[in-house]
Amino acid sequence: MATICNHHVISCMHGLREQNLPQQQALERAGINPSVIGNHSQRVHTDQVARLFKTVQETLNDEFMGFTENHCKVGLFATMGELVSHCGTLGELLDKAVNFYNLVSNDIPMRMSRSRGNAVLSFTMSRPQLDPEHFMAEFWLVIWHRFPSWYIGEPIRLQETHFTFSSPQHQDELQIMFPSQLQFSRTANRLIFDAQYLDKPLVRSAQELTTYVQNAPADVMTIPGSGSTLEAKIERMIAQRDPDRLVFAPIHQLAAELGISSQTLHRRLKESATSYQKIKDNLRREVAIQKLVNERLSVDQVADLIGFSESRSFTRAFKHWTGLTPSEYCKQNQPMTSPAKTSTLVR
Repeated sequence: MATICNHHVISCMHGLREQNLPQQQALERAGINPSVIGNHSQRVHTDQVARLFKTVQETLNDEFMGFTENHCKVGLFATMGELVSHCGTLGELLDKAVNFYNLVSNDIPMRMSRSRGNAVLSFTMSRPQLDPEHFMAEFWLVIWHRFPSWYIGEPIRLQETHFTFSSPQHQDELQIMFPSQLQFSRTANRLIFDAQYLDKPLVRSAQELTTYVQNAPADVMTIPGSGSTLEAKIERMIAQRDPDRLVFAPIHQLAAELGISSQTLHRRLKESATSYQKIKDNLRREVAIQKLVNERLSVDQVADLIGFSESRSFTRAFKHWTGLTPSEYCKQNQPMTSPAKTSTLVR
């Protein structure tokens, strides 16, 4: 899923609101225009949302983002990753990870069980009233589906996903996040899948794990198999045109290279809740943030690299994307590690 509904953007900042900390600054640092809060139909790109989640975690020094009674200090996920890196199979990884989190925290008690040929990973929130919009419950389910899938190198096909809360307004979004039979108002939050996955070997190297943890939660939010989506294919095609700058072919040329008509390309992108313009804007924004903040290139240089003929047009576009001009954004943000991208420009 290339974009995420506004619900998760707003609900993830509950901990900031509870401590009267500024939401606008967190949104701006993530490259999200603060006006998104007032537009409930707007969707936000996963790269921006990942940066927002990380900003909230770092601001609160809490990987549980203020949704539990006790803070989970930033760095615990990395420690867990180092611990499970010595496991041989997915079953060993999940057993060790569950034991680890149950030892260090009583806030999200977890359980790993096997039942009638299925593996069941379940948990409850010890104080669910601290998670009023169920953000943390959903986020924890996401983590424990995506991270194991990444480690075995293939998406774990879920049979059922259980939630302790009733069906929310964003149920359609949950169906995308957890492609399976969804069941609500259950006694625990659960991921249920074929137990044969537990015998799968872990295929990631130590260096890959280090990179994954450094990028977290960016890679955690990537739906397994999403690299084969039409949007991902288009991003790769753009990246391959020129390794030094973004070059966007006309859409009719892009469609021809994909072996489809322009009308079919428009329709398929619309069905995926995106468009060629949105893909271009997302790539431009991510490359611009990388080049401005991490590499400290000038506005003129960045404008040229991402395909703007003049810096004034780039400045207007950047402010539309993030709510800040490039210079304002750079003053507010320290160099930070950006999520891994398809484009070679940001690798």
